[in-house]
Amino acid sequence: MPALRVVSDRNDPYVVITVLGDVDTTTVAQLQAEVAQARQISPHLLFDLAGMTFMDSAGIRVLLDAYNHARAHAGSVAICSPRPSPKKVMELVGLTAHIPVHASLAEALAG
Repeated sequence: MPALRVVSDRNDPYVVITVLGDVDTTTVAQLQAEVAQARQISPHLLFDLAGMTFMDSAGIRVLLDAYNHARAHAGSVAICSPRPSPKKVMELVGLTAHIPVHASLAEALAG
């Protein structure tokens, strides 16, 4: 079984990118590819991290790149449902000061 599964789904105005498993240097290319495809559909990305069990600096770089790209292209990035460990990493590096974090997918889509 792969350590990472990433799927995208259109939910206007967002493309919801659902991340399942670990994001690290060995799996990050899969996430980067999905983000690149999602950008072709919409400049508004929503990362559903309810199923993400681990994230290292490689995952932080993907989220930061998505944020910077969205800012440059009149888009947006948001995160929903992060587990405590990945959320702590995002807080420690200051990412949550720039990217909105929602408690659930429903909350993110409503806001």
